[in-house]
Amino acid sequence: MSKKSRKRFILVLILLFITASVITWWFKSNSGTGRYRDFLTAIYVMGFVKLEYYQPTSLEKLFNAYWKAGNIEGMLKSLNDPYTRFLNKTEFAELKKETKGSFGGIGIYLIPKENELLISSVVENTPGHRAGLQQGDRIIAVGEIPVEKLGTEGAVAKIRGPAGTELSLTIVRGEGANRRQFTIQIVRENIVIPTVNLKIESDSVIGNYAVLKIQQFSETTADDVKQKLQEVNDHACKALILDLRANPGGLLDAAIKVVSQFLPSNTAVIHVFRKGIPINTYNTKNNGDFTRIPMVVLVDHWSASASEIVAGALKDQNRAKLIGTNTYGKDLIQQIKELPGGVGVSITIASYLTSGKVNIHRVGIKPHRTIEIPGALDELMEQGNPQKYLMMQEMQEKEAIKALRQEILHIAPTTGFNRFKNNYLNELDSWIRKTA
Repeated sequence: MSKKSRKRFILVLILLFITASVITWWFKSNSGTGRYRDFLTAIYVMGFVKLEYYQPTSLEKLFNAYWKAGNIEGMLKSLNDPYTRFLNKTEFAELKKETKGSFGGIGIYLIPKENELLISSVVENTPGHRAGLQQGDRIIAVGEIPVEKLGTEGAVAKIRGPAGTELSLTIVRGEGANRRQFTIQIVRENIVIPTVNLKIESDSVIGNYAVLKIQQFSETTADDVKQKLQEVNDHACKALILDLRANPGGLLDAAIKVVSQFLPSNTAVIHVFRKGIPINTYNTKNNGDFTRIPMVVLVDHWSASASEIVAGALKDQNRAKLIGTNTYGKDLIQQIKELPGGVGVSITIASYLTSGKVNIHRVGIKPHRTIEIPGALDELMEQGNPQKYLMMQEMQEKEAIKALRQEILHIAPTTGFNRFKNNYLNELDSWIRKTA
């Protein structure tokens, strides 16, 4: 925020604070319904939204929306932005836990839908995995309370809890004639989020190669990636697959630090806009140690937000080939503000273009090679049948290896097939000489 904007912000807050104090006193004295009881906090939120929201809005519109709704939550809903929302004490505390990297829960990744929670992936060797939950399942109730009544954030908060406590979930799998509804009992455990997983594989053409899977971008992710890349060096890997499938995103700073490992210093990562005006360009923070290793990135429909920032930069800078399906298409950046009383707000403060100034809003990032089985996602979502979807993921992984082989042979013509060809021709020439 500029000095001029900051002065305007402070002046607006002072004037509104005086008005709010009087009105709040009146409402507390005269209202028993609970409406307008957060008026003083609402005034602060109005000022913040007015100055920082990514699209133009007016104090009059916000005030009228608050007056009609009677609370901050209703006021923010008037913006019709699902990412700008009020966070009660429980929701705000759970959000902080999520970015810290560990919590008491069952080991699933969720995408909020209207009246349910979609399971985008299940972490191996966790209570959710052992209970048989699978990608594409929908949670419609926690305990006896429907997700529709709890709200998506409230439902997520109730799914988490102290390790050792029991949780009841109502699950829907499939749609139409294939729709199944059932209830499962799960005991929570302390879940340390494995934001980064590494596998070292071997191929006859490539040699050793690494598969680096990033589940989400939290406070620990950048350090985890750096540590895993040291293992890539230790195993003398010749190529790398970065798997961002089903990665819902996370912290912007973590994404920038991760992509900095693979691009030269001072390379543009994203271009940020507010109210249609460019305000900042985020660049890589250092010269990465892995700027030359052959690389492929796997993406899918559930690769969103921070994972799109990373994939977009690597694609736009011609650093890596993208393989899979179109990404989610979330080009908005949020800021979390803590408010008095342990509550908070999430406010969309900017939109962005990718490294190459590409707009991905609602269209996502198109991979270099689209590998998709028609109907696989529908079967997963509507029928609860993951067979085709898992087959599609396997095809994407095979295509990634194929792409790496091509790159290895291209940059190292004396290895792989070309080495075999040269050796064969030399031996043939020697045999001809001996028999001549």
